[in-house]
Amino acid sequence: MSSIVVSPHHLSSKAGKNILQIGGNAVDAAIAVNIVQGVVAPETCGVGGDLFALIWKDGSVEPDCLDASGYAGSKVDGETIPGDTIPLNHPMSVTVPGAVDGWFKLHEKYGSLEMSKIFATGIEICHEGFEINQELAQSLDIHQSELGGQRSSVSFYKNLLPLTAGTHIRRVNLGKTLELIANEGPDIFYKGEIASSISEVVGGNISPQDLKNYSSQWIKPLRMNVFGYDGWTTPPSTQSYLTLSTLKGYELLSEKYEESLHMLIESYRIFAADRDNITYDYKDDILDFKGVDLDYIEKKIELYDDQKTQKFSFPEPSGGGTAYMTVRDSSGLGVSLIQSNFHGIGSRIGVDSYGFFLHNRGCGFNLQKGHKNYLQAGRKPLHTLSPTLWTKDNKLELLLGTRGGRYQPQLLAQVILPYLKDKTPLRDIMQKGRWALNDFLSNTDSQLTVEGAFAATDIQHLESKGHLVTQIDQKFDKAYGPVSAIYKDKSWTGAADVRVGTETVETI
Repeated sequence: MSSIVVSPHHLSSKAGKNILQIGGNAVDAAIAVNIVQGVVAPETCGVGGDLFALIWKDGSVEPDCLDASGYAGSKVDGETIPGDTIPLNHPMSVTVPGAVDGWFKLHEKYGSLEMSKIFATGIEICHEGFEINQELAQSLDIHQSELGGQRSSVSFYKNLLPLTAGTHIRRVNLGKTLELIANEGPDIFYKGEIASSISEVVGGNISPQDLKNYSSQWIKPLRMNVFGYDGWTTPPSTQSYLTLSTLKGYELLSEKYEESLHMLIESYRIFAADRDNITYDYKDDILDFKGVDLDYIEKKIELYDDQKTQKFSFPEPSGGGTAYMTVRDSSGLGVSLIQSNFHGIGSRIGVDSYGFFLHNRGCGFNLQKGHKNYLQAGRKPLHTLSPTLWTKDNKLELLLGTRGGRYQPQLLAQVILPYLKDKTPLRDIMQKGRWALNDFLSNTDSQLTVEGAFAATDIQHLESKGHLVTQIDQKFDKAYGPVSAIYKDKSWTGAADVRVGTETVETI
């Protein structure tokens, strides 16, 4: 039985393959992939971000689920921020970064190789260098005014000007940071010198004690059976449940109506319109979350109209840059892992001379006082990260995820559905044009943007139902992925998305 690695960058995938070749397992490889991805593609993820993971071990009845997302610092005060949203580069947009602790939590439970070996390739690439790709070059150009003079950005700019695609660079400062973490463990990040610098660069909004107190958590995943498959994902404060509720809503509607693209989109819109009402940090009250309860889903789909699209209005509540990677090894251990800085390079706040930037997940908070997702010390913001794992009869069938911020569940639903329904190979599904809803919250019209590869007959079908459709020129666009997958065909197969040129599959 082969081992497979799929990630958004060829150097990341190769790092995972190397770990498997020297005797590591899928979890070891996933950590190595994540570390390298943060080195070569800081516009997607890095040590300053959050992480979620689902892990399947043969013989299990459910996957393990790790929440390595962070909370707001003890000194935040939403009333001091003008306007309705937290600015992307505001110090209060930074929550405690959980990825580093997440790596060590994963390793503690599942790891088989020493962490020094798992970190080795990432450290080596930092010191020996790599070529900037087009996506990173664009991000550096966009954020030139914010990043150009920072000590954490010295690798990316010359005379305050961004380096261009194809330039060979080294990230020596980040390499030294990774060496510290590999040798001394997470304490150096959360309790040592790095923690002090993190607190300082965010103006003390996150205190050293906030970092010291942080610990990622093993939590119970959400489950929903759809077309005979069990879909598993992370619970709130992530929006990940939307993938499951959308597909279940579609299944139930298909028992009454002829299946259609209109049905899938409306199913998504029905549940997404309610997202901001029910997605927040439940803490110890997670049993109160009803987003995947069958009675909730059955009640909501009563709003569906097979003849036309409509606005879905729900009561107002009272009061990106991401990288998905998946690995499966020959023992059957499977990992669905997603890690992110949120908006590209995140907050663009660099951590002194340590060579990395902090995410801006705090932008997921609501600034409406009394809202259950209000910016508050010790609370986690609404998270867009949406990894999935699918089983059938207690056997692993599919590992799948994507970047895409708030668009993740809708991208996943349209890719997963043909596999669940007809066992369509994911490699074929990746070649289909995708749609994205520009706005999906309460009381909004269905305004879709579709790729150039989207079928003309599908556009006509949607417009006949009242959807507003705009088609872009590009056949495939990176904003609609990349979706990465490992799935069971006749044998285990990896599927890389055509939408990002660096996305690769490695098999041994």
